[in-house]
Amino acid sequence: TPAAAPAAAAAPSGAASGAVRWQFRGSATDLAGAQKYLTDTFGQKFPNIKVSVEPAPDGRDDKLVAAMVGGNAPDVFESWSDNVTQFADRGQVLDVEPLVKTDYTADDLKDFYPWQWHDFVLPSQIRFGLPKYVNVMFTWYNKDAFDKAGIKPPDDTWTHDTYAANAKKLTINNGDTVTQWGLFYPVWSWDRYWYKIDAFGGLTRDANDNTLATFDSDVAMQAWEWSRKLMWDDKAMAQQLLLAGNGQNYDSLQLFATGRFAMAEDGFYPFAMAKAIQKKINWGYSHTPTGPKQRKVLGTTDGFVLWKNTKVQAAGWELMKFLAGKDYQINQVNVTGLLPIRFSALNDWKTICLKAYPELEQVNLDVGPKAMEMGYPGNRQFFKKDAEARQIMEPALQKVYVSGGTPVSYFKDIAKQVTDKMRAP
Repeated sequence: TPAAAPAAAAAPSGAASGAVRWQFRGSATDLAGAQKYLTDTFGQKFPNIKVSVEPAPDGRDDKLVAAMVGGNAPDVFESWSDNVTQFADRGQVLDVEPLVKTDYTADDLKDFYPWQWHDFVLPSQIRFGLPKYVNVMFTWYNKDAFDKAGIKPPDDTWTHDTYAANAKKLTINNGDTVTQWGLFYPVWSWDRYWYKIDAFGGLTRDANDNTLATFDSDVAMQAWEWSRKLMWDDKAMAQQLLLAGNGQNYDSLQLFATGRFAMAEDGFYPFAMAKAIQKKINWGYSHTPTGPKQRKVLGTTDGFVLWKNTKVQAAGWELMKFLAGKDYQINQVNVTGLLPIRFSALNDWKTICLKAYPELEQVNLDVGPKAMEMGYPGNRQFFKKDAEARQIMEPALQKVYVSGGTPVSYFKDIAKQVTDKMRAP
């Protein structure tokens, strides 16, 4: 682990001023924790900067685009790679790379995780912001279900063949009804489908050509088929339309807590999971099994973004640096339990989690810091016009993995459509 780096040197107190609007994504409890820490610390350091924290509204993205066009958007908002392109493609996101070069030293930057820092740069080459926290996809497993089935817990020797075989063994049916799915993995999700392709040795697009879709390669077909077969032929991987009502409003955490999933490949939320599970089941985290080529999962780029047309750029940047600093990150861990974005704050993370929820001692929290050190999480390759590629690909994901009945060879047609769209004038 790199040595703890000092926080970036801030501008002298009072050098920046203005009223900054920060649009916050998170629960009301999380927002209150952020607001209190800001008042107690940031306000003391920067008395001439007034920060108002606003909860992100329902339908946030459309409303944010409208506010940007109308000239009254929040100065700092929160986004991530898959989400931010819709704002960046409209020229509404400030490239903070020049500010980073001015205010951060090489040693400062070593305190961030290299894979996450790298993924804050879009295909347009702009650095869209600073990290807020880390979410990583791990495999949650129900220890009680494993014990009942006589299966040993997942370990680092598991491959995707092992994964699929045990998902089938862990699936329980009552007549035609699945009462316990062996595995939940939302392959239909735009930000989740791609890393199986990477794990199998492929890429969604050519590494050197952001107009060429390659999710039609032989290895990509193997990855697509792994999920399709496990879901539709083996009926061991959860089907969205059977999860809740119309299938759109399922809660994977609640379904795991109530025993519907023996395994779930999903995010890393220690506090939220402790609250939801309430010790009703014995459970744990493991690294998601390695694919035929490598271990790969989504590691998020949730971060703070500066609106390009803000009138208080200097003040907004001071706020962002503060939020991405070690002290605020440790406060955020105390409130949320989420992984911090700095190695120097990571050292305190597990202790804070266990103090808040002692039962987390039994769930293998160590996978979080270990994944940061191993560096296998990350983001997908982005297309030249990523939002337009998404418009073509999302309905295809729904057709194959939500509606069903469509072979994965369908993605060959979709890959051609994407490439044609990317190369169109």
